[in-house]
Amino acid sequence: MKKLIFLLLATILIVSCSSDDNNNDNDYYNLDTDIIFTFKDSNGNDLLNPNNPNAYLSEPIKIFYLKENGEIEEVYNSNLDASRNFKIITPEDSGSDIYAFQLFPNTYIMENAVTYIEWNDTETDTIKTNYRYGDNHTVCNKVWYNDTNVWTENTDINTGRIFEIIKN
Repeated sequence: MKKLIFLLLATILIVSCSSDDNNNDNDYYNLDTDIIFTFKDSNGNDLLNPNNPNAYLSEPIKIFYLKENGEIEEVYNSNLDASRNFKIITPEDSGSDIYAFQLFPNTYIMENAVTYIEWNDTETDTIKTNYRYGDNHTVCNKVWYNDTNVWTENTDINTGRIFEIIKN
């Protein structure tokens, strides 16, 4: 009888164990949505360089998302490294000679998601994005800057979502 109970318990144990060796495609999620901008004035001056007297400094910059219900929501996530859903990349961080603005845009809406960059009290830019969604991915596939299409997936494959913007 003891052998029968042992055999029964061993069988249950073996059947109930599952292997972790399975390659399950649902074990990861690819969120590929960030956009990188460089900003220069008409004279070629870097508008993100804090040594420029006309620079956009990170402190007053605010990001807003347009929600599906038409409500505009300021973005602030204290638990994130980029709490306002942007960061300014320094030349030391990027290995280049220019500053860049990395934006994590609105992903609440699949088509024509709107993100507002409020640089200061008088200047706001609009970023519109479209996305490809799937079970394990969200990928930005179109970007508009102030209603001008600046990038479309598969047509600008070599440049990625990196743009130089000349502001007057």
